[in-house]
Order: sequence, then C-alpha cells, then structure tokens
Amino acid sequence: MYFNRSVAEKFAELEQNEKNFKVAEIVDAIIMSEIKDMKNPLFVVELGGGAHPDRYDKLFAQLISEPCGHMDWVDVSPVMIDLAKKYIDNEKYKERLKVIKFVEDGILEYLEKLPVEKLDLVIMKYAVDFIEDLDRFFELISKKLKVGGKLVASLGVLDPQLKSISTNTRFLYNGEEFPEDEVKTLKDGDSFTVKFFKVSGDPSHGYLEGAETIKYYHSEEEMTELAKKYKLDISVGDWKEMLEVKEGISQLILVLRKII
Repeated sequence: MYFNRSVAEKFAELEQNEKNFKVAEIVDAIIMSEIKDMKNPLFVVELGGGAHPDRYDKLFAQLISEPCGHMDWVDVSPVMIDLAKKYIDNEKYKERLKVIKFVEDGILEYLEKLPVEKLDLVIMKYAVDFIEDLDRFFELISKKLKVGGKLVASLGVLDPQLKSISTNTRFLYNGEEFPEDEVKTLKDGDSFTVKFFKVSGDPSHGYLEGAETIKYYHSEEEMTELAKKYKLDISVGDWKEMLEVKEGISQLILVLRKII
C-alpha cells in the first residue's frame, strides 16, 4: 500500500486525525524528557518515517536552534518520501528543511550502512512491528547509538490477544477476518494483516481500498530479553506512567537507552 501513490495519499490524509496528532505529541514529550541533557548538534533519525514530518514541534525547535542538529527521515517507499516532502513544503515548516534529509531505504538496510555510534536519537512511530528480524534490529541499534543515545517508539500491538478491530484498523489472522467478539493469540514472530478504515473510528464506512499491510508481533518479554542481550536499558509502558501524567489517551511507548 505504501508504494501505490493513490492509496498512500489517501492514507496520509487519513492520518490527519485527532488521535494521530495526540500520539505524535506524546512521542514528542517522551523525546524531550529523554534528551533533556543532550545538546546540539544532535544526529536524529526517524525510521519508517512515513508522510508526516509536520509533527514533533518541540524536537524540531531544538534541532533548528544553533548549532543546528540533523534528522534523517527514512522510509523504504519513494511515494512516502515524496509525501513527507510535500507536508513540510510551506511557510510554517520551511525551517525544518535546514535540518532534515530524506532517505529512501529500509530500516535495517539504513542502520547497517551507518558508522558505529553515530546516533543520538532514534524515533519510530508505529514502525517496530514492521520488523521481522527483531534480534538483528536490536543488535544494530546497540551498535549505532552513541553511549547515552536513546530510541523512542510508539507501539501498536503488545498484547498477544489480537482483537479484530482498533480505532483505525481491522486485523486479519492468517489472512482472514474474524468476528469482533473473538480474539486470536499471537506468538513472537507471528505475522498479521492490517486493513485501514476509510474513516478513523468508524468501520461502517468500509475500508480504504488497497490500504493493507503485514506486521509482526513482538512481545514485551522478547524485547526485554533482546535489550539485555545487547546491553540496552529498556522501558515499556503507557506514556502517562513514564511522564507521571494522570490524564490522557493510552499509548504504549518503548524506550531503549545505551548506557555503556
């Protein structure tokens, strides 16, 4: 779906909804908490970036301040890269062009090409579950983060009990839809299919034609074991607990920290 221009454009516009903006604000808040002791110039990468660098206002404000930092905006789809350029091609976001570079590449392929200890910060918004080989990903993150570097990622599916419907999507198990009153139990490494609704939060309008993708399930236990294996500190949980905030939507966040 991310390589079909018509579908990708409709999907990118579908992401212009209240929940998506709130999740981006949450990720931005976690980022600023994690990098509060870091100074420019920071080297930042958004992996699986998609169409919306018109987010992360606080982070970009820091990157733009002198001495300027840098962000690689990485996506495997040339269509998504084109859309990302479009969404900041205006007066409001023009300063971001000073610090952002658009890179067409896969997540693992991009990381493999980087020098060791290059990255201060890695951002992933609902992109961890696109990675099939999570062991290799954790190994690369451990190598490419600087000591003190961080990864901040929003997570979609962490509970192995896969429900058939979420706010924006229907999930398929073994390629097939299943009733709303059923759940399917996933194991680490299992794949599942995601279909996107035309209207966020309203399945009655049907699906966005062609908007379908495959993701992989990774449990908190798997991520914790891999963090230990590659000497990364890990936090997984709702953002409100991380920032000690009482109110707000629920959103799972993964933070990895290279401490040695």
